[in-house]
Amino acid sequence: MSKKKKLDLKKFQGALPYAAVGAVTLGVVALGSLDKQNADVSLSLDTFAANGYDVSVDQMSELYVVADLSDALGLASATDVASNYVVTTTMYDSGQTATGKLEKPALTSIDASRGVIEHTLEEGESLYTLADKYGVSVDQIRWSNGLKIAEVPVGTVLYIPSMPGIVYTVKSGDTIDSIASKYGSSAAEIAALNDLEVSGVTEGQKIIIRDGTLPETERPEYVAPATYTANTYAYTYLGNTSERQNITVVSSYFTGAGGGQCVDWALYMRPDLRPYAYTLGNANHWAYGAASIGRLVDRTPTAGSIFQTPSGWAGHVGYVEAVNADGSITVTEMNYGRPYLVIRSTIPASAVGNFNYIH
Repeated sequence: MSKKKKLDLKKFQGALPYAAVGAVTLGVVALGSLDKQNADVSLSLDTFAANGYDVSVDQMSELYVVADLSDALGLASATDVASNYVVTTTMYDSGQTATGKLEKPALTSIDASRGVIEHTLEEGESLYTLADKYGVSVDQIRWSNGLKIAEVPVGTVLYIPSMPGIVYTVKSGDTIDSIASKYGSSAAEIAALNDLEVSGVTEGQKIIIRDGTLPETERPEYVAPATYTANTYAYTYLGNTSERQNITVVSSYFTGAGGGQCVDWALYMRPDLRPYAYTLGNANHWAYGAASIGRLVDRTPTAGSIFQTPSGWAGHVGYVEAVNADGSITVTEMNYGRPYLVIRSTIPASAVGNFNYIH
């Protein structure tokens, strides 16, 4: 006669909690969810959504029991079940009716005056009419859409702030705090206006920044100062007096001085010397000519003085904008390389003594 095998209960101990909660859950759902006004007994949020968010008090209780048991037993699904309960409770509290049912809340329409408006430009509309319609400025619409000018064709899709401010497209690495700091707002307000308290921001997302403004360098119409490196001809032409640093272009083709030579710019900046243009002559004669009409000429620069060198075939002159703390000077000059080109640069302290200065 064969022996009966003894049942090893230890093998099933790990599954007992799951079996228990499964049995309880099935019992609760089977007995408690038979809501007379709702035939679907599932506790899934998807089911609630399909039924127009029609949730009974009994189903709310069931969600709580399931969430509590899942947490107590440490089930892997505990977090998801708890989230379902919290979301449903919040919705229920915000919209319970007299019949004990939840009407679907308008979660995506918290305030009609907030958010980003997507508008396709129609015939007869312009950025000016849209600015008037939505109570924002033309610049705010331009900046929100990366437009250099206010003229755009019909059919253009525009993103418009629904309140004074800008629509900002989130870039990689952005955070709510960094956006608030850079564009003139508060992190709390940005989060509240764009419903970002939980999700935060994601790259490519369009958000509204109330009263925000773009830094000048980020505005679509911004043009970075052109840099200019003087050519070899200019260095050779002016000899050892030609040292320049931090060269930027003031104007690539300035005609306001009447001519394109260095003396034209010097006379433009020092109108008191214009009556003596003939006496001053070419740039290489300016130190002598200025002294002959009673102007102080020395080797010490001051703001507003003319720097002059006789080096080269016709010499060179320019205007001293400032004397810097390190002994260098900031100057502007024309025809340092070619006619009509006006540049601003720094002449280092080591080269300041190479020039005469006309006061």
